[in-house]
Amino acid sequence: MPEVKVRALEIHYEETGSGDPVVLVNGTGESGATWIGQTMDLGERYRCVTPDNRDVGRSSYVSDPYAPADMAADIAGLIERLDLGPSHVIGYSLGGAVVQELAVARPDLVRSLVLLSTWPASDGWFRAEMESWRELARRFSSTDGSRWADEEGFLRALFPRVFAPGTYETPGLIDGFLTFALAEEPAQRPEGFIRQCAADIAHDAGARLAGVRAPSLVIVGDQDICTPPRYSRALAELIPGARSVVIPDAAHCALFERPDLVNAAIMEFLAAS
Repeated sequence: MPEVKVRALEIHYEETGSGDPVVLVNGTGESGATWIGQTMDLGERYRCVTPDNRDVGRSSYVSDPYAPADMAADIAGLIERLDLGPSHVIGYSLGGAVVQELAVARPDLVRSLVLLSTWPASDGWFRAEMESWRELARRFSSTDGSRWADEEGFLRALFPRVFAPGTYETPGLIDGFLTFALAEEPAQRPEGFIRQCAADIAHDAGARLAGVRAPSLVIVGDQDICTPPRYSRALAELIPGARSVVIPDAAHCALFERPDLVNAAIMEFLAAS
C-alpha cells in the first residue's frame, strides 16, 4: 500500500494512469476511492493521485482538531514527497476547501484548480448544516465514536442531503451507491467523520481567494442543497478569472450522479490549462 510520511502522519494514496499529475482531494467521510468515476477517464491522459485525507481510509487518524489549512499542508507534503511538481489539483466538498488553502499557501504546487461542490467560507447556515451532520453521526455510532452502531442507517439518513430527487427515482441507483459506501475498507470511524465536519465548519478562505493565480474552474450541481450554487457563484467571483459550470439534475454528489458531465468539464478545462 503506497504511503508517504508527512510530518507525523502517514498519508495513503493510489495512482492511476500516466502523464501530467492530477491530485484529487476527497470530501468529508470519503477516501480516495471517491474518485473512481473520474480516474477511469482522467487516467487515459494524466497521472492521477488520489490520497486518503487524515481521519479516513488508510491514512493516519488524529486526536486534535484541525482546519482545512492543516489538511492542505498534508497535500503539499504529498506532492513534494512524490516529486509531482506543479500539479492540476481537484477538490470535492471538504477537499475543495483544502485545495483552496493549498492554492493560497503554496501556489508553486498548483498548476490549475478545480473546485467541485464546495464553498469559500462557512456562514451561519453552513455551520448549522455541519453541526447537524455531526449530531447524526453521534446518533448512529458507538458511545466512544470508535465504530458505527448502524452505518447503513447513518448513510440512509445522510443521502437525501447529498443526492438529487431524481436519483431516488432511478431504480437501484441509491442502493448501488449505498453498497459502494458500505464496502469501503476500512470504514471511517465516526470520530474521524465528526472531526472532519469540524474542519468543514472552520473553513474561511473567502477573503484570501483574490490571491489565487492558478486557472480555476468551479463546478456545482443545480440541485445541491449542501453547498448550494450560491456558494459556487461566490467562489467564481472571488477567484480572479475563474470559470463556472452548473451540472443539471445533480446535487452535492454530482461526481457520482453525472460523472459524464463532470468529467467532460474537467477534461476540457485541464486540456486548456
